[in-house]
Amino acid sequence: MAVRPLRWIAILALAGLLGHAQARAQEAPGKADVGPRPGIGRSSVVRLVTQANPMLWPLVACSIVAMGYVIERGMALRRERIIPGEFADRFLERLSTGKLDRERALELCRAHDSPAARVFAIVVGAWGQPGVVIRQIVGHDAAVEVVEMKRNLRVLSAMASLGPLLGLLGTVVGIIQSFDALGGRVGPSRGEALAHGISLALVATAFGLAIAIVSMVFYYVFLNRVDLLVGELDRRARQVIELVAAEANRGGASERRHFPMTPSGTQRHDL
Repeated sequence: MAVRPLRWIAILALAGLLGHAQARAQEAPGKADVGPRPGIGRSSVVRLVTQANPMLWPLVACSIVAMGYVIERGMALRRERIIPGEFADRFLERLSTGKLDRERALELCRAHDSPAARVFAIVVGAWGQPGVVIRQIVGHDAAVEVVEMKRNLRVLSAMASLGPLLGLLGTVVGIIQSFDALGGRVGPSRGEALAHGISLALVATAFGLAIAIVSMVFYYVFLNRVDLLVGELDRRARQVIELVAAEANRGGASERRHFPMTPSGTQRHDL
């Protein structure tokens, strides 16, 4: 009689184990549905660049080009490179006090490699001519300096236009590849694969928009800096013209104007 209870206990234990195993088997699909799904992570983006979406390579190239020209224009449009303050103040001070004649002024301008020195050299080269004539010469010959300051800004404008177009093309290519990769998939995996492919394809659009935003911001920043520098250069050139024009020479050295050492604002934005 003592064996029968042990047999029933063994049967109940076996039934419990079978029930637990069946419950685990039923919960497995549900856990798979709510488990971690494919998302956009670092490995996904790297895989997308290297394997999935070939249009991301032109976007990477555009980003490198844009950042390279941002650094180049940032270095080239520094105020001390365009209009060295010490040189401009010293040149105007010596010119206004009569310490420079035409030859010495030209030598001083040639000794400094800057747009301000080259514009001053153009003005000094027309020493003794009427102020109107000198202004016409400067407006014609100094235009190359303005063009040089605006050089490569069109590249940033082109990157701002090209980035979104390449991003949109990359997204279209990625979506086409996503639909093509579905193949013979059926069931829930079909929708998951499609959503995952589209999410990765949209990375191209986001990449292109980021390139466009950065390029456009720096384009207008540098364009505004060029306008300010051209206005400052125009003001300084007018001061030199007033000192070397025929009208000033007729008045004599005692009537020369003495300009302040500290610049006081800008007047115009064109030479």
